[in-house]
Amino acid sequence: MIKQRVIRAIEETGMIAIVRGVAPESILPLATALYEGGIRVIEVTCNSTRHLESISTLKQEVGDKMWIGAGTVLNPVMAQLVLDAGADFVLSPDFNPDVVMMVHEKQRLMIPAVMTPSEILQACRLGVDLLKLFPANSLGVTYLKEVRGPLDGLPLIPVGGITLENTREFAKAGAFAVGVGSALTNKQWIEQGDWSAITQQAKTFIQAFHEGKQA
Repeated sequence: MIKQRVIRAIEETGMIAIVRGVAPESILPLATALYEGGIRVIEVTCNSTRHLESISTLKQEVGDKMWIGAGTVLNPVMAQLVLDAGADFVLSPDFNPDVVMMVHEKQRLMIPAVMTPSEILQACRLGVDLLKLFPANSLGVTYLKEVRGPLDGLPLIPVGGITLENTREFAKAGAFAVGVGSALTNKQWIEQGDWSAITQQAKTFIQAFHEGKQA
C-alpha cells in the first residue's frame, strides 16, 4: 500500500524536503540533488509557481525512486487537483477534517498540521497516521517534549524554521521526522545551479537527525 511505503521512507530518512517557490524548470535537477543526498520524500507546496506541473513532472521522472507530496493544501478541491497531478501524499498548514477525509477516501497519506493536544487527538480520531507540528521552531523543542509526555506514541513531524541545530534537538526529543524548507532547498543555491551544495546539505541534515535519535 502506497501510504505505508511513504511512511516507511519518511521514518527511514527522517526527512521531508519542502520545495516552495521553485519553477518547474528547476524542479528535476533539485530533486536529483536531493536524491543523491539521501532524500527520498519531497513536498511541493501549492503556493509555488505552476505547482501542479512540478508535481506531475516529478511523478513522471523520479516517481520510481522518490515519493512526491503536495503541501499547503487548504481545501478538498486543492487536494483533488494535486492527487490528480500525481501526488503520493498531502500536507496542510492546518487541521481541516474535510481535507483529511477526502484524501483518505483516495487511500493516500494525509499529514495535517496540528498544534494543540485537542487538534492532535481530533486528527488521530480521524485515522491520521502522521502529524505535522507547526510552527515548530516557534513552539520549540520543549513544547514537543511536553506534548509527548501524555502522547508519547504519536508520530509528530516538526515543520517551520527547521535548521541543522534544532534538527538534532527535535530528533532527540522524539520527533518522527522533520520537514525542512529553506535551510535545505536554498534559493540562492538553486538560482546558481549549485546542486552539489544541496546534495551535501541533504546528507548533513540526515546525519544530524540520526545523531539526535541516537543521543
